[in-house]
Order: sequence, then C-alpha cells, then structure tokens
Amino acid sequence: MGATISPEAEAEGEEGEIAAFEVDGGVVLAEPNGFAATLDEVIARLSKDTVAATVFFNVNLDQQFVYAEGGVVVTAFEPDQPDSRAGSDPDRLLPRMRELGMETESDLVKAAELAQIVTGLELPDDDADPTLIGIMPDY
Repeated sequence: MGATISPEAEAEGEEGEIAAFEVDGGVVLAEPNGFAATLDEVIARLSKDTVAATVFFNVNLDQQFVYAEGGVVVTAFEPDQPDSRAGSDPDRLLPRMRELGMETESDLVKAAELAQIVTGLELPDDDADPTLIGIMPDY
C-alpha cells in the first residue's frame, strides 16, 4: 500500500495509520481514518497475484465495497446501494450477495461478511493486537 512501518505507532486510529493483522491464510488491514484501499492503484497492488476486498465507511455515511483479483477491480459498489455495481465483472459476486440478502439493499455488516466469503479470511476479533502498524503517505 505504500505504508511505512512505524514501531512507535499505537494503532489508535490516528490519521494515516494502518494496522496489519495476520490471520489464517492472509492479512487483514484496518485503516481507521483513511480510504487508501478504495483507490484503484492501491487495490491493484494489494490484489496482485491474489484477491483483496475493501469495506469502507466514514462519518459522512460514505460507503464502498471493492473486490479485486490479480490487480483488477472485479466488482465495486456502495453497500447502501448494492444494485448499482461497477468493475470488470460487476455481477460476479451477485450469487453470494443474494445468499446474504444484499442484492438490492444491504448494510456494512453484510458487506464485511461478503468480504470474508470472497477472500476466505476471517476478520480478527475486536481485541486483537495488530502484527504491524504503519503510516500511510498523504493521498
């Protein structure tokens, strides 16, 4: 993502901080006050030779779900408007979305469930300590 490892950071949600959690089969990143993983160039790097999913929201109720494979955004949508999808194959996740009951209406919890399904990774517990903490450059 372009982050710099910062041993002194404490993952308290300061602007630009990103925490990496090692989980079975991969890594889950948490970026409490940022949106880097929604950017095409960042999600392309994260998904190179693998898959990546992003669930983003902010205090302004902006929301974004992005799923990428091999450096290409496959499906992207706003979780509160899942019927308006974009990407190289916008309907690829539609069967999974239907299973979760999110084809025409959704929420962030279902978006997080979808991210877990399509990546095969489970989100860490709320009290989990990050493996690494980094600082993102300005973007």
